[in-house]
Amino acid sequence: MPLADLLARAAMLAAPSDATDLAPLRAFLFGRLRASGWAPTGALRGRPPGLADSDEALLVAFVRGDAAAFDALFDRHAARLNGYVRRRLRLEPADAADAVQEAFLVLFQKAEAVLAHEPVNVPGFLFGTLRNKAVRVLAARSCEAAEGPPDAQELSLDEDGLTALLRRETAERLVSLLERTCNPLEQEVVIMGLDDRDGPEIALALGITPNHVRQLRHRALRKLREALSQVS
Repeated sequence: MPLADLLARAAMLAAPSDATDLAPLRAFLFGRLRASGWAPTGALRGRPPGLADSDEALLVAFVRGDAAAFDALFDRHAARLNGYVRRRLRLEPADAADAVQEAFLVLFQKAEAVLAHEPVNVPGFLFGTLRNKAVRVLAARSCEAAEGPPDAQELSLDEDGLTALLRRETAERLVSLLERTCNPLEQEVVIMGLDDRDGPEIALALGITPNHVRQLRHRALRKLREALSQVS
């Protein structure tokens, strides 16, 4: 499983629940779904879905226009998505609401691909989409820690040696280290680096400067080195 998917799974399992402002968020999302092509109709609405209904069945019904199925999926997953972006990532309320809405919009748009994947993993897809949105928000709002090259203390980090050490970790342990120590933007820089993507390529993918990539990489690797030293 790719590291990004494992990180999304870790976020999903650790996400706190937060129902703050979910009612207006749901109403706005309902409108955005209709604007994007979703056409809920009364004829397709059956009995209100219950707790026993699977995410797979609810997603099929939701895409077909069952508003009750949309409500059930939203009620089942929105509070934890909201809790993750508000309390774990500390996004501003407007950014948090937009991230949660985008997760459900992309789920609707890519429902066919989600349903074709075995096993069907609706919460995993929602959290993966949410994480991607969070990375974009953090990249857009993040400022350079400092101008110019890293200082002497940063240069002493031995990035190559630490990167080689990280490559020897199991995927599960690496994900645990990243989730505990780094924010999603820092995690993304480290993952891309482990995939042998260079600074300019990472900068282009994230919409930031190569110098900013260097700063984020140094910061993330320093945190990881400290975390590793505490458990060694």
